[in-house]
Amino acid sequence: MSRLWVLVGFLLLAPCVSSQASPLPTVSLECESGPHEMEVYPGSSRLVTVNCIVANDSLHSEKISISVSSGGLANAAPSTVTLAPGTEQEFQVSIRGDEKMVPQTSNVSVSATVDTFSGAPCMTCEPETVDFLVEIVQYADVSVSARTGTLQMDIDSSSEVSFDIHNEGNAEDSFSVIIENKSGLEALGFSFSVNDTAQLIAGERLPYSFTVSASSDVPETDVQVSVKFVSDFDNSIFEISEFILRSDGAPESIIALGSDETALLYGGISVAGLMIVLLVSFIAMRSMRRRKVVVFDDQFEDFEDLEDF
Repeated sequence: MSRLWVLVGFLLLAPCVSSQASPLPTVSLECESGPHEMEVYPGSSRLVTVNCIVANDSLHSEKISISVSSGGLANAAPSTVTLAPGTEQEFQVSIRGDEKMVPQTSNVSVSATVDTFSGAPCMTCEPETVDFLVEIVQYADVSVSARTGTLQMDIDSSSEVSFDIHNEGNAEDSFSVIIENKSGLEALGFSFSVNDTAQLIAGERLPYSFTVSASSDVPETDVQVSVKFVSDFDNSIFEISEFILRSDGAPESIIALGSDETALLYGGISVAGLMIVLLVSFIAMRSMRRRKVVVFDDQFEDFEDLEDF
């Protein structure tokens, strides 16, 4: 009953009070509308701070309670605010997420409710509520390790070089693959068949390979190859991995066909062959001549025997 008389008294005094002040307990609330972006990459604060203003538009001194609902996100805000008639106060609502959270949008509700006015509890006061959005934003990150330390290449051959790629971002991403020193390697006679990676979901690790080919002109080589993996979501994020590309080159030819040395060599072989033939013929003729002399000696001996008669 006493509470009713208090309200009646306030109503009777209302004409004497500024038209902006309410004889009834009231509260108004405003917060920055957003959406507010939250970074959750490793090392980030993972924190969003939103400014709000709570105001007492009544004729009473009010104690106002503040409550925040933020779904699965942690929050912090003052629990109560005490305001004199016609005053306001700014406060902050902090929203905090977890590291590597997947991209999502969360609705945050902030409520202000009059608990007491002029020392009397307000049993029928309704909360004043405002909403704003917090967006967990995507970030890119990647790690790469080479499975192939050294790739040994023969001339006129092809082989594959392999890597392990780990999408360490918080959402699906693919990666462009770039040979950093490609032009210099192509000048040596190497070529590359390189494609971008497939889509990798957050946290996924997959093997990746591309083909290296060596032409017949590849020299003896031992060179480091730098391979750059660039996020398609954020081109500023990349990882470089390296391997050794090695080739013994083409074997040295003993005879280079069509060269002057070949002609000289063939000429030398022909002369040597002719000399061998002449030498064999000479030896054969000498042997035959010796046989004839022996036969004649036998005949002469026969003639000596006839003289005895």
